[in-house]
Amino acid sequence: MTAADLWPKSVGASGESAENVGARLSRVLTAADEETNEVAGTTCLEELCRFAGGDRGFIAIFDDDERLEHTWLWDDSGRPLAFPEPGTHLDALSGSMAGFMRIGRTLAVGDLESLELGPSESALMEANGGLPRAGMMLPVLLGGRLLGVVSVHSMDEPRAWTKVMIDQMEAFGELVVRMLDRNRERQALAAANLRARRIAAHLPDGLVMLSTEGLINWASPSFEAMSSLSAEELEHRQFLELIAPSDRERLTKQLALVAAGPDASIAVRLANPAGDWRWADLSLTLASEPHSGVPDEIVITVRDTHDRHMREQRLVEESDRDPLTGLANRGAFDRFLTELSGTDAPVMVAFCDIDNFKTFNDARGHDDGDHILRSVAGAIGRAVRGRDMVARIGGDEFVVVVVDPGHDAARLGDRLVSAVRAIAAEGRGEPTMSIGVCGPAPGPAAREMVRLADEAMYAAKRAGKDRWVQGNPQSGTWADLLGP
Repeated sequence: MTAADLWPKSVGASGESAENVGARLSRVLTAADEETNEVAGTTCLEELCRFAGGDRGFIAIFDDDERLEHTWLWDDSGRPLAFPEPGTHLDALSGSMAGFMRIGRTLAVGDLESLELGPSESALMEANGGLPRAGMMLPVLLGGRLLGVVSVHSMDEPRAWTKVMIDQMEAFGELVVRMLDRNRERQALAAANLRARRIAAHLPDGLVMLSTEGLINWASPSFEAMSSLSAEELEHRQFLELIAPSDRERLTKQLALVAAGPDASIAVRLANPAGDWRWADLSLTLASEPHSGVPDEIVITVRDTHDRHMREQRLVEESDRDPLTGLANRGAFDRFLTELSGTDAPVMVAFCDIDNFKTFNDARGHDDGDHILRSVAGAIGRAVRGRDMVARIGGDEFVVVVVDPGHDAARLGDRLVSAVRAIAAEGRGEPTMSIGVCGPAPGPAAREMVRLADEAMYAAKRAGKDRWVQGNPQSGTWADLLGP
């Protein structure tokens, strides 16, 4: 669409076509930003006055309470010019004309000497160099409220303003007021963003603004420090990329939840480019565009809680540990079995009991007995993988749970029996163990496998101790595979 499509082929008082004036107004307003909006407004006002044949004019923008918020003035009459201060109400500014302004009705008078003005209008005219001969006031409405007014005056000569001229000035006036107001909003937003960045720079918590698609629109300096990335590196990046992979699925669900309306919170691990990570608590809120009310951003507050999480983790670990051997205790073991009930991964269980431990403890004393318990616990732990569960569930009873074993019961039984026998070779006593092995079977059968492995352990003791016996989880019978 060209300027000729927007503006009819009319000619103003200056002899210039509406097409040319409209094109210049559009260029000036489109190029204006928050720094040049003042000059753009004055330039446009001069164009409007010259096109209409006026030598003085103003543009006024009002707030929601109809109070003067901002003005642009242009004067080529050489007369005194005074204008009400910001905050002046529309009624005080326009007097009896205010009602016409509110309904968006243009007032155009070619010769004001023919009108009888009220006291407020007369006072305003006198303060501005006397009564103009001609005047035009062009109100611009936005959503039913008065957004602004363009006023053009001819101070000494009457004007014969035709309907074509008035229509053209109404179109120009609406363009200019709306674009100037938009640029002022951008200016206010830029100032607010600057203030927000200054405030955010002094907050310990990080702030991140995401698009509803999860892209980072803005990040505070404190979050830049948390992520070890600059603002340029963060902008337009997927926020999920900064989260530890194992936490991304949970955060994705929370982002979807907050995008639907309710606030959300979650604890995740933030990863930095060096591969390090720290725990952080995230609070997520959906924010809306002020004018339309349309949700368009997710605001995330990021609080570094790594030290707290690590303390809590240590407390949990300590509460889950047997204080003598450092192995998992019965409580931790029971929770582990509960977790296994939700998986179909193959599981193998070994129930272990130190042979003749009571006799040894009574004869040698508790210090030597504790030494044996610690030695056996260490031997069992070394015999299996680090990710396998090893727990002390009673005085001299231990349970091993191997997930995805990759081998049969014989290999596990032989390894555990041999590991305890090796303690004697190291000169740390002569303990042996009776062991019942059960599995493999799916995770939900783990508790029953512990019971069967316990029974198999007693079968090993009856068979002479220092050996292992396999239990059959399908039939409940023993394979009677004895260790060497």
